[in-house]
Amino acid sequence: MLVDGHSLAFRSYYAFAKNADGGLRTSTGIPTSVCYGFLKSLLDMMEVEKPQYAAVAFDLAQPTFRHEADQSYKEGRPEAPEGFLEDVQNLKELLTDFGLKIYTAPGFEADDVIGTLAYRALEQGFRVKILSGDQDLFQLIDDHEQITVLHLGNVFAKAAKNGLAQEFKIQDVKAKLDIFPKQVVDYKALCGDSSDNIPGVKGIGAKTAAKLLQEYGDLDAIYADIDQIKGATQKKLLEGQDSAYHSRFMAKIVTDVDLEADLATCKLNGFDPDVVIPALKKLEFQNFINRLAKLQVAFGGEAAAMGAQAGQAVAEGSTVPLAQAQTDADGADVAFFTAAETDQAQALQAVAIAPQIIATEAQLYELLDLLSDHRDAATPVAWDTETTSLEPRDAALVGIGCCWGPGPDDMAYIPVGHCSGENLPVALVLEALRPVLESPDYPKVLQNAKYDRLVLRNQGLQLQGVVFDT
Repeated sequence: MLVDGHSLAFRSYYAFAKNADGGLRTSTGIPTSVCYGFLKSLLDMMEVEKPQYAAVAFDLAQPTFRHEADQSYKEGRPEAPEGFLEDVQNLKELLTDFGLKIYTAPGFEADDVIGTLAYRALEQGFRVKILSGDQDLFQLIDDHEQITVLHLGNVFAKAAKNGLAQEFKIQDVKAKLDIFPKQVVDYKALCGDSSDNIPGVKGIGAKTAAKLLQEYGDLDAIYADIDQIKGATQKKLLEGQDSAYHSRFMAKIVTDVDLEADLATCKLNGFDPDVVIPALKKLEFQNFINRLAKLQVAFGGEAAAMGAQAGQAVAEGSTVPLAQAQTDADGADVAFFTAAETDQAQALQAVAIAPQIIATEAQLYELLDLLSDHRDAATPVAWDTETTSLEPRDAALVGIGCCWGPGPDDMAYIPVGHCSGENLPVALVLEALRPVLESPDYPKVLQNAKYDRLVLRNQGLQLQGVVFDT
């Protein structure tokens, strides 16, 4: 898997920059929008795709051969937003901690690095998948579809939370752009690319460009048969011929960069938790720490090697099905955990239990990510609201708590209305929790669910999915 570093970094930032404070930050002020969105999407895709080799390509903060060929290239782009560069630097360090190889090339862009690595890998018999949010890389998809693109596109905000990406092959590009991957460069030569300041042919839009390529095949054939093209289109093409070929030069990804890269070093062999855990703690990514064993597997390691560093697994055994617990014929006490789990819980009684306090938006998104895995009705998540009154019509929401297991770290509390200490905006929290709390797909346990349902209804939220009420 080859990852388009800057493409995902920008999309990660802007997926969260709509927030009032300009993005996610730790409690100490470290910007984390890039790190969180990038890592979330990358890890989700790695768990799905299970690559054996992986590398990330980044742009360098210096001109490329394209800037030398055209000073207007990418001109007018805004300066990097506040905190972005710091966030990207932290991201590079984090990716290195995970054991990923990072590649750059002076005078070239990340796309050129990816193109070069992809073709080298293809020559060595690898199948290549490119993770990116840009369509430029569609041109690298080969006729045998040994190179494909995992495209995040304009739905990155959703992708950052759900790990969604569409794999683009030849027919997928055809369905989206009405051209084939090998025509992408000539397509941009004709209609240009405003995001990169590639001019194309003045007056030729995407539909006309696609139609011309469907009929003639490529840019050279279009100009070879220019006499067959009539009217205004011919005039535009003739007047814009130099611009068309210049734009093709600018749009074409280089696949033979003189790059020192040994693909064997890109093999995923796991990571050192003694390095990764402190890095994740610095960024307050507790959710990724909770998933460390899974991440180790995704990075080519073995979960068993994590040992105590990832925490002790809950004792093995069969959980009592919820339906059975609710209809126990003997009238015995209802239990949602096995005997082994109960013993563990009793042992924990002497331990000071303090829930994770969700005080930042980054922590809130991490919690949502964790809760998204809890869809089994046999192990529902317990929820509770803290309010100012026993009468739901008069109650102001103070906080929301949840618990998803028997361990001392398996619980969280979100303060929204405390008189002292940090609070998250109640509107932000409710909107973030809405997909979980309003969905019957996420089973829930409550104590006096009627009260919590009324409190949340007063806040504009319809609680669903309650499978047990005490």
